[in-house]
Amino acid sequence: MGMTGKFTRFLAIASVFGFAPALAQAQGTTISGQVTGAGGAPIVGASVSIPALRVGAFTDDAGNYTFTAPTSANGTTVTLTARRLGFQPSSAPITLSGAPVTQNFSLSATATELQGVVVTALGLAREKSRLGTAQQQLSSSELNQTKAMSVVDQLEGKVSGVTITGSGTQGGSSNIVIRGSNSITGTNQPLFIVDGVAINNRGRGTGSASNGGDPNGGWDFGSGIADLNPDDIATMSVLKGPNAAALYGSRAANGVIIITTKRGGNSGGRSRVELNTTYTCDKPSILPTYQNQYGQGAGGEFDFYDGAGGGVADGLDQSFGPKLDGRTSGCIFVPKTTTYDTSVPCHQFDAVNGGPWVAHPDNVDSFFNTGHTRSSTIAFSGGNDRASARLSFGRDNITGYVPNNNFTKTSGLLNGTVKVSDRLTTDATLQYVKNGAINRPGTGYNNGLLETFVWFGRQVDMQALRNYQAGGASNGGPANREFNWNYNYHNNPFWVMFENPLQDTRDRFIGSVSATYKLFEGVNAIAQTGSDIYRFNVNATFGGSTRREIYNSKSISTTGISVAGIYNVGNAAVTPTLGQFDSRRQVQSVFGAADFTLFNWLTLGGTARNDWSSTLPTGKNSYFYPSGSIAAVLTDAVPALKNSFLSYAKIRASMARVGNDAPPYQLRATYPSLGTKFGSRPQFSLQNSIANPELKAENTDAKELGLELSMLDGRATFDFSWYDKATKNQIFTIPISPTSGFQTKSVNAGKITNKGIDFLLGVTPIQTAGGTQWTSTFNFSKNKSMVVDLAPGIDTYIIGSSWYTNIEARAGQPYGSIFGYAFDRDSATGKIYTDGGYTVLGGRQVLG
Repeated sequence: MGMTGKFTRFLAIASVFGFAPALAQAQGTTISGQVTGAGGAPIVGASVSIPALRVGAFTDDAGNYTFTAPTSANGTTVTLTARRLGFQPSSAPITLSGAPVTQNFSLSATATELQGVVVTALGLAREKSRLGTAQQQLSSSELNQTKAMSVVDQLEGKVSGVTITGSGTQGGSSNIVIRGSNSITGTNQPLFIVDGVAINNRGRGTGSASNGGDPNGGWDFGSGIADLNPDDIATMSVLKGPNAAALYGSRAANGVIIITTKRGGNSGGRSRVELNTTYTCDKPSILPTYQNQYGQGAGGEFDFYDGAGGGVADGLDQSFGPKLDGRTSGCIFVPKTTTYDTSVPCHQFDAVNGGPWVAHPDNVDSFFNTGHTRSSTIAFSGGNDRASARLSFGRDNITGYVPNNNFTKTSGLLNGTVKVSDRLTTDATLQYVKNGAINRPGTGYNNGLLETFVWFGRQVDMQALRNYQAGGASNGGPANREFNWNYNYHNNPFWVMFENPLQDTRDRFIGSVSATYKLFEGVNAIAQTGSDIYRFNVNATFGGSTRREIYNSKSISTTGISVAGIYNVGNAAVTPTLGQFDSRRQVQSVFGAADFTLFNWLTLGGTARNDWSSTLPTGKNSYFYPSGSIAAVLTDAVPALKNSFLSYAKIRASMARVGNDAPPYQLRATYPSLGTKFGSRPQFSLQNSIANPELKAENTDAKELGLELSMLDGRATFDFSWYDKATKNQIFTIPISPTSGFQTKSVNAGKITNKGIDFLLGVTPIQTAGGTQWTSTFNFSKNKSMVVDLAPGIDTYIIGSSWYTNIEARAGQPYGSIFGYAFDRDSATGKIYTDGGYTVLGGRQVLG
């Protein structure tokens, strides 16, 4: 099976108009220097400014900065301040006289910094104190404090308001949701941006967690974001919800995660070498707690004959058999009695002539090995004042804790910056990643290994199952089967991993090219793959774009092969089934954003975007969404608020609307191929859903309030958010009468709300002059999701189902409610009713 996905975006028109609050004059004072961190390492992207004059600059890759103060300030003494998110701000007084001034800064790290520079929408660097929306940025050191196969898993516990759920298998995808699910049937994953390029995070396989998964099982081949090498990441910014990410359009309703990779810097022509290597041991974190009082069987009896029902309860897999008390005989009753017949040995799959009836308490745990993860990255970087570059190579070798399961990942990253002239600077980045895996374990009920172990007989000796090559005939089972403990419902787990091979590979390229041209002092034009943006110092941006999305999938499969061990289509014993799916989508957009800072403490911001989508009806395919925000730094507005306890206080508020179009092919009837032929003729069928040519865009409306505090000179910080968002006009299919000839129809209906709070608390209890520092971060999130309504006459929508239990979007309940049978209970006491020692089945209800 092969799949390719291609996402491209080209800017058609882009222009921004604005002026810096104060343009430097030719005869002013030139201020320059370097900003460094621990060990003298340069800090990139730090803000160095004179707040009183509203002039400043950002540091380059070498940590250097330079700007000019106006001549009108000559003869005065001002305060120069350096800031960077994740570091304690530093200030120094300087005297402006017209002569050049050099001032260096050394910043110390802090737990969570509320002031500094962060990467925001469209990759623009902004002062966090001027943002009216919630976002959180992690540095490379913060992100890599813990190691995992996917960079998404390394976010866990470090960002408030984010929920991450893994697939349960090594190398699988992770589902990440920011502040609750918005869509009933669409994706609830955030948009990922890497160096300005939107990354396809589509999961592969029916068991993919990032695609919602299938409770009945499948295989999870991982998601796109797991391809990135965490050691190559410089910063990761999480824009929480549509308020922070509205400029990205319809894909931003679920939030945006912006990733910036590491780059080279001015090293004076000398090269720099970095080497990172880690080794970890892996074991399953949690296994079920098993009882070891009763063995396989039913009604207190068990006698193995052929493992398929020929003996007494030997075709069953539940553990309701005789007590595991070490007996060697008497595992079945004397006919028509409840007395054990001690003349009959306890026949078992690995003791066909009888053996001790004992528990193997560690039989499930002993199946798993100790896994080993070896990861290394080497990088070379360097440059001068005209050019710089960084080249890295990474390699992951992972021996899974599931037998005969291995993963490899090879990555390379090359980026370079060239200052062509005093006005023109170019930048390019290219990443290549090759992923490979052998024998990924399945997921879900029907394919997951854990399904076997849920039903596993407690007397089963796992060591005996390692000899699966003995064949089923060796213990009375089918001659064409592997040696096993049960031939009705299960395969030998070692046979599954060693004789049912599964291999997959993925090659990926991610690239971007940009150019920055200095039109005149304070005004730059930036052209970049994915978007062309002209930006001025008042942070005003206007632009337009075209996004084309192409997805192709091709498959060929057969249900049987002629010769065992030869996995080739030419060896098919059953006529292969062919499959192909192609989809196209195009979105035209215009957008704009502007922020205005008044009195150096109050910032007003707004964005506007209009999209025209090819998946909506012609003439009705336009949808507009605006946003607005306000941020006020109270300690700058009222300096008297500052004291030995409170050093910084900011409040913020924002409102936003984000639209979303329909999936492809919802407007007209389509005829999917059956994948098989009628004689020599291809076969097609009419789709089972009625298309809707009147579909309109979904809308997500969101509002947010926030409070940010810094106390004890930055040694304690607090970042709090309250949010309320609602998504309506959902696009999904509802069931209709089969007499129509169809099963479902596409509609605009339904409303989901998410309300909640999240906060981040950072503390530095120990900080010494010698550099010893202990920092801790705590985060808390609470989200209340509610399906307000669906469609007229529809109270529930089944998202997934298995074993009489559904995952549903049910009106009046949280999204993803579990609906199924419950025990019958006494209404007064809540106790479970029993009948003859057995529990009584109650009605179906919401279980959680």
